[in-house]
Amino acid sequence: MTDAVKISIKNLSLSFGETKVLKDVSIEIEPGEFFSFLGPSGSGKSTLLRAIAGFGPRPEGDILIGNEKIVKLPPWERNVGMVFQSYALWPHMTIRKNVAFGLEERRTPKRITNEQVDEVLEMVGLLEFAERRPSQLSGGQQQRVALARTIVMKPRVLLLDEPLSNLDTNLRVQMRREILELQRKLKLTTIFVTHDQEEANTISDRIAVLNHGIIQQIGSPLKLYDEPTNRFVANFLGSVNLIDGVINQEDNVFIFNSAQGISFSLAESNIKQGSCTAMFRPQNLKITQKKKKLDPTAIQLSGKIEHREFLGSRVRYLVKVGEHLLLVDDTHEANCTTFEIGATASLKLESDMIRILNN
Repeated sequence: MTDAVKISIKNLSLSFGETKVLKDVSIEIEPGEFFSFLGPSGSGKSTLLRAIAGFGPRPEGDILIGNEKIVKLPPWERNVGMVFQSYALWPHMTIRKNVAFGLEERRTPKRITNEQVDEVLEMVGLLEFAERRPSQLSGGQQQRVALARTIVMKPRVLLLDEPLSNLDTNLRVQMRREILELQRKLKLTTIFVTHDQEEANTISDRIAVLNHGIIQQIGSPLKLYDEPTNRFVANFLGSVNLIDGVINQEDNVFIFNSAQGISFSLAESNIKQGSCTAMFRPQNLKITQKKKKLDPTAIQLSGKIEHREFLGSRVRYLVKVGEHLLLVDDTHEANCTTFEIGATASLKLESDMIRILNN
């Protein structure tokens, strides 16, 4: 493979008729980085990926691969490789012919074509299946063929458009691990599009979260999960409790009050007063029996259990505190105590687990 390249997206906007799909998007993707576009359906993530590949209407703004501006180039002159959600394999061709197709179109000598096809098929573990047809392979194997067909062309950049969405859960876990291992081996700058936050978290160096064609936040999976900058990112990167309220300073202590009956002091000293949203994750709350004495330094809340879900490694409770319904995740182990629906429970929350989102 060639040396890894940087991708620069600068002030990119794109419309379909009167509908503006991308709005002034700017992203810097580092050489060799595994970068994901994450967002719900209609957020613009696939449109942004296709703009890099050269598909669809020409956008306003610039896209650079390395130092080359590519926004005016046709797709075949950009030297990017794209793997589609549908795999797009030729059903009447063998796996070898599918992978060799692009090289043959380039009129690559047959000996070199055979060598390069064998190399990538061995890389993805499919050399022994070279003479089979796509219908004779599993979904995961077909996905590897699509990857092999792309990387055999030695692209500068690898683009993956929701490539795992057609696979069952266990195979998706296996394939995302294999894709990441292959990307690391090739040192190939890669962009991965998904609506699945778990998928993005497990595979990405960094993620750009999109909504309505706007970048909401860019950062590492841990950074986005622990330090979201707004309600949308907090909600999209996992389950979350969000409580609207107001912060006031009383005797050098910052106090958060919601209109629905939750009040607590905050550990932070550099906080803006005024309306805001308090955010904390379900696992940040510790649930105990009402009669048990709690740590006096922690925030203590009392509520009624409205709902309970067993999720294998954890039990999720919906607890009504005042007028708020809070999600609480409790680790499940054999013979551990569970709480019944309708029971009263006490909740403990360390104040340094709370993040304040300014409205």
